[in-house]
Amino acid sequence: MNKTSRLLAFLALALAFALPSVGYAQTAVSVETVNICAMMRAKDGKADELRNALLALATPTRSDDGYIAYDAYEEKSGALFLHEVWRSQEDLDRHLQKPDVQDFVKKSPARLDGKNDAHFGKAISISEKPQASRSAESISICSIKHPKAGKADELRRALLSLSSPTSKEPGNLAYNIYEEKDGSLFLFETWRSMADLERHFGTPYVKDFRSKVDGLADVNEVHIGKPISNQ
Repeated sequence: MNKTSRLLAFLALALAFALPSVGYAQTAVSVETVNICAMMRAKDGKADELRNALLALATPTRSDDGYIAYDAYEEKSGALFLHEVWRSQEDLDRHLQKPDVQDFVKKSPARLDGKNDAHFGKAISISEKPQASRSAESISICSIKHPKAGKADELRRALLSLSSPTSKEPGNLAYNIYEEKDGSLFLFETWRSMADLERHFGTPYVKDFRSKVDGLADVNEVHIGKPISNQ
């Protein structure tokens, strides 16, 4: 290898370590994107209507400029959650003004039991493996963590410490941590299967985190679902 080739190889390696992702493939999710987890529960008799309305938004949303991800998931309880990623706040703002989105918002009070619990954040840690490695057996999580007073930095550090070992687990496909403007945190995770997720929950570092989280967070919600929208 000549001197120029060695220099190019060194620069490529340096850039790889500078990227925010710690996964196997750099994705479109970045520190600049706007990331959303939104949890919804249907009123009695409205589950199918809500589910179909969310699925109807998938195709037009995925053609919007600035779209990166829009995926819907269903929990065992029948509750639903969305994970969305947008290139910028401006792209998201334009999307929210689309007639089909406005129609969904207008009809939401008649469909939802409670509010659309939507969380908007910037990525502080990104680990994603190739989309092709996901399947109908994959399990995804949206997890909401609101820090107790004076515990924001400690909770943030505790979650970030999980990123590297989690991303190295063979069954992990995504482990992204997002921070909201008020300092709350939410995670989006994807696992190859429920068995892989259960093994993850049994690791020493997760058990250690779980033993501490009640002292760090006054909200600790974990929503686990199967994908219902085609990738």
